[in-house]
Order: sequence, then structure tokens, then C-alpha cells
Amino acid sequence: MNLGNYRLVDLTHIIEPDVGARPVHIERVPAPEAVPDGMWYIMHRVDMHLNHVGTHIETPYHVRPDGKDVATVPLSSLCGEAVVLDLTSVPGGGVVSLEDVQSAAERVGGIRRGDIVLARFDYDDAPTSNRNFAAEAIAYLVDAGMKMMGVDLPGIELPRTDPRAISQHNHHQLLDNDICLIERVANLAALHKPRVFVFAAPVPIRGLDSLPIRMIALEEA
Repeated sequence: MNLGNYRLVDLTHIIEPDVGARPVHIERVPAPEAVPDGMWYIMHRVDMHLNHVGTHIETPYHVRPDGKDVATVPLSSLCGEAVVLDLTSVPGGGVVSLEDVQSAAERVGGIRRGDIVLARFDYDDAPTSNRNFAAEAIAYLVDAGMKMMGVDLPGIELPRTDPRAISQHNHHQLLDNDICLIERVANLAALHKPRVFVFAAPVPIRGLDSLPIRMIALEEA
């Protein structure tokens, strides 16, 4: 692949230390004794309030004790062609319906089996900017054959009025089918085309259900 024919778009939020409801704290620690005095050689201890912070991936282990964790999800599930669904017409505080998803998919030529689906809402960190997903909308995407889903929202929860919300029904629809979810994707508005290539691999730490990632899109120029 000639990268000269593509533009790189970073889809990752920068995590600012000690900021937000789920802060990440960094602390400088002493350099090893072998480093000469006065030489700039620093190391840090990193503490996360939760591993679900910033642009992060959720794996099947998040909701299933026998599910794949961030170390065992295959790379083939984390990279590939992605289709961008523009769902900005769904108002803040609203619910993404089956019809909303179908219309967005039709506008970009449909969802192909093996696609990564990126759902764009232009979420702006305000509670009133969040949206919920109807169960039927998520089921449609699963049935269409997507292999991973990314949203710029904090999640894909059902409306609170749906009795299945407490059991994390929408998460199970994805993760029970080995479809990882990436929450808080950034900069989807910077993508100009409906199809891009996406790379979204976490550091493979065994036993973790979720981890912040660096997510990158390659868009044909």
C-alpha cells in the first residue's frame, strides 16, 4: 500500500492526566541506578481509575467469563475496511432506531459482511448529547455481518425504559458474537469518505476486558 495515496486520521482522544470522571494519574519515578546523574532519562508509574477511559475497546471478556480478552482477540478482528454511518440526525437524548441505522447504511451503499462499523454522532461530552440504541438497531448491524463497532458516544446502551437495559442487552448482542466495541472514538467528522481502513489494536495484556487504544483511519486521498 502506497501511503502517499492516503491521508491518516487519528480517531483517538488524547487522555489528559488527572482530568475527567475517570482520571489517569502519571507519576515520575526514579531512573535506574545505572543512569548517570544529571542525564535526562525518565520513567513513570501510570494509575488508571478504570481501564474504560478515553478511546477504549471492550472485548467479549467484559460480559462473559469465557470471552476473549484484549490479549486474545485476533488482529484480523481489529483491522480492516470500515463504513461510516452518519447518525448525526438523531437528536441528543434520542434513541437510534432500526430505521435510522438502515437509512444511514443505505446512504453509503450498505454494510458488507466483515465491515467495521463506525457510528458518527458528533458527541460533545455533554450529557444531553448522548444517545441510546434500540435493540433492533444493534441486531440489524450484527445480522449485517459487521466484525467490530465503534461509536463516538460513551456507549450503546438501551433506553432506561427498556427492561433489558439492566442486563446490558446491547453489549451482549455484540460481545456474545465476538464483535468488539470501541467507545469514545474521536474525529469521525474529519473523515470525508464513507469507507476507510481502520486499525485499532490494544496492548495485549492478558486478563483485561478493556483498554485505551490508539485508533487510526487510512482514507484514500
